[in-house]
Amino acid sequence: MDAVLRHGCEAAFVSLLVEFGANLNLVKWESLGPEARGRRKMDPEALQVFKEARSIPRTLLSLCRVAVRRALGKYRLHLVPSLPLPDPIKKFLLYE
Repeated sequence: MDAVLRHGCEAAFVSLLVEFGANLNLVKWESLGPEARGRRKMDPEALQVFKEARSIPRTLLSLCRVAVRRALGKYRLHLVPSLPLPDPIKKFLLYE
């Protein structure tokens, strides 16, 4: 997340990382100030999305999806469709 903010990426990238469970606490607040060095101009909209995401707790639904996906691991995500779960839950786990 820190690299996305430092390199001036768009707010859509920040939203995507938040949605997929990025750890927002790894970004140091002092690295976001105007005196921070070693970065391009920060996108103000991206910074706003980050600050809002950091100030509002994630929903239990979102946390559960991230936890299940992490428990499965990236090499077993393709097996989600074969799980004995209702289709809406499978689609939810696969971000469909």
